[in-house]
Amino acid sequence: MKKPNLTSALIATIGVLVLPVFSTPAQAQCVGFEYCELVWSDEFDGDDLDTWSKWEYQIGDGSSEGLPRGWGNGELQWYTDQNTTVADGMLTITARKETVEPGFQYTSARIRTKYRAEWTYGRMEMRAKFPEGRGFWPAFWMLPSDQTIYGTWAASGEIDIVENIGSEPETISGTIHYGGTWPNNSSRGEEYTLESGTFAEDFHVFAIEWEENEIRWYVDDVHYATQTEWNSTNGPYPAPFDVDFHFLLNLAVGGNLPGPPNFETQFPADYVIDYVRVYKETDAPSFTINPGLNDSWYNPLTNGQGFLVTAFPDIQQMFVAWFTYDLERPPEGTPSGIGEPGHRWLIGQGPYSGNTANLTVFVAEGGVFDSPTPPSTIDPAGDGTMTIEFADCTEAMVTYNITSVQESGEIPIQRIVNDNVALCEELAGGGAQ
Repeated sequence: MKKPNLTSALIATIGVLVLPVFSTPAQAQCVGFEYCELVWSDEFDGDDLDTWSKWEYQIGDGSSEGLPRGWGNGELQWYTDQNTTVADGMLTITARKETVEPGFQYTSARIRTKYRAEWTYGRMEMRAKFPEGRGFWPAFWMLPSDQTIYGTWAASGEIDIVENIGSEPETISGTIHYGGTWPNNSSRGEEYTLESGTFAEDFHVFAIEWEENEIRWYVDDVHYATQTEWNSTNGPYPAPFDVDFHFLLNLAVGGNLPGPPNFETQFPADYVIDYVRVYKETDAPSFTINPGLNDSWYNPLTNGQGFLVTAFPDIQQMFVAWFTYDLERPPEGTPSGIGEPGHRWLIGQGPYSGNTANLTVFVAEGGVFDSPTPPSTIDPAGDGTMTIEFADCTEAMVTYNITSVQESGEIPIQRIVNDNVALCEELAGGGAQ
């Protein structure tokens, strides 16, 4: 197939774009690991919670789990499988003031990945927004999947990646629980408070990076806590944090920590989760992204899909302009999907590490391939995701999931010209650029 001559068109078009400047928290890199790779995620892109391969509901008041009513914390809600929704790329856990079980005035949801997804070590990350109000207690946390190894709580451990008390919406905490079986348990934790605003007003990224002898806590990649000292009465250090743990997401109402709701507490209340991701530390890749990749690329399976790739090594960010424009320009206003003849263009921006870039994708509206008019609106949250894995200086694979236009897939890309190949090859073996 004849290679399309897109270079001049791509460069000319970039000249008229108004590029958004986003920190792309939705695609945070590992901070304490030099190289890492995404090994598991739930982006909540469908319309139902994946209870087949990822999550299961925990129903009731905890008594079925062998805990005192109220999940051992004096909580006031009855957990159901009717208090979650998945829509627009988000999972929402909703707390309601209603009675579905005698003795409980509230309902909410609690889900976990036990026996479906479990890990020892890595970066565990969530992007979310919390409800505000006295009595709310949202959490993203981890428990061991096999408590026969070190015994019942807390000899077997607990990792609280993030908790929030709804009456203190500007502050979150990260904690570990360990030591002996209750009541001979111990804990260590730290708090983080925003300089302005609250965790109910906007989304934030909450993460831990868990290694054999250290656990670090982050908010929007700000490192605010480290724990290195813990123990278990039933095993040598680094027990109990050296076995598989699973995730839990829940929104409790009332309980020992937040206290009960009061007359000002507003229901229903939503705990909104954008994604949950797990990264594992890896060895250095054989190829590393560097500015020698900065060039025009194209999809050889079409007659004209073009990509302009730009890596910024100072900030470890990549920008990509993706033009889904084919041989002939269609009439103005003709809709076009990815890979179809048309004039939609998209932009992607996000961090890179090793040979992989993880980008947030923005669908440009109001600006076409040869239009002097830039996009009219761009949502900072993005319209989807794009991962580009570079095999070498001339070939790469793009995996995309663009929820706003319901398009996803995988396509190869190649360079159009080879002007920077020598530079790329020189830099590729010198570590991440």
